[in-house]
Amino acid sequence: MAFTYEELKSGMKELAVLQNRQFWEQKIHGERHLLPLSGREMPVIIYAGDPTAPVLFCCYGGGFIMGSAANDDACWTELQKKLQVNLISINYRKAPESPFPCALYDVYDSIAYLERHRAEYGILSEDWSVFGFSAGGNLAAAVCLLDAQRGNQLKLRRQILNYPYLDLSSSPKAKGHPESERMMYSLFPESYCGAYDPTDMLISPVFAPEEALKHVPRAIISLGESDPLHAEGARYLCKLRAAGIQADCMTGVDMPHGYIEIAYQEPGPYLSPKATDQLLDGRIEKEKNRTIDFIKAHF
Repeated sequence: MAFTYEELKSGMKELAVLQNRQFWEQKIHGERHLLPLSGREMPVIIYAGDPTAPVLFCCYGGGFIMGSAANDDACWTELQKKLQVNLISINYRKAPESPFPCALYDVYDSIAYLERHRAEYGILSEDWSVFGFSAGGNLAAAVCLLDAQRGNQLKLRRQILNYPYLDLSSSPKAKGHPESERMMYSLFPESYCGAYDPTDMLISPVFAPEEALKHVPRAIISLGESDPLHAEGARYLCKLRAAGIQADCMTGVDMPHGYIEIAYQEPGPYLSPKATDQLLDGRIEKEKNRTIDFIKAHF
């Protein structure tokens, strides 16, 4: 069944409302908290480990308009155990109701608040990193750029970017998205950018100049070989290295966009036939595990 652009926008808005409600209702393995930030309360989920273990701030994916900090509970739970970290999933605000820079400031301000109040939340480590999938990878990279502008107040040690969505200015067609995805991938930047220039580096980190990249933390990047976002991730990797930043990368063999998250899902109509086959025959699980091992090696 084909949808019009307006029908898709309406459907995404309804899904976002449902996911916001599910954040509070669904059973999770972590503990929900409300951080009293300036002018707002920010919901987060803390998956606690050893108080002295590293801290990993996580940004979910969903094109800036879908998802919630609780949707990836199974993934966060496994990551917390395998990486042996204190994992904090941030339920940042979503577009179009809250366009750029709301989500970026939500992530930045949450990290800053917990840095000041770490003892109250049972956190003793000074080893802090930011992590994200897709649009969350964008936010993780943008937080590091914003923090570099502010003199590295957050003292982040790593940015872990998983198939990051780093270029909101190029058309879905130019990126190689199949026709069935192009309408949705046009909706993401329209909703998130608002009146801002999509080539602003805090919206599209791939446009960051070398000088802006010189003081960001080391990067650990995973890309999907069959992901239309592969090229922008590879481009950012090269720019980081050119700026003198240590940046390590691995590629999920023949993997689609979102392969790590897909590993925790059931087959459904939202998956392509190829991704469904890869999920059922274990290839996605294999590459997910290889990616987690790659990330773990950098702690």
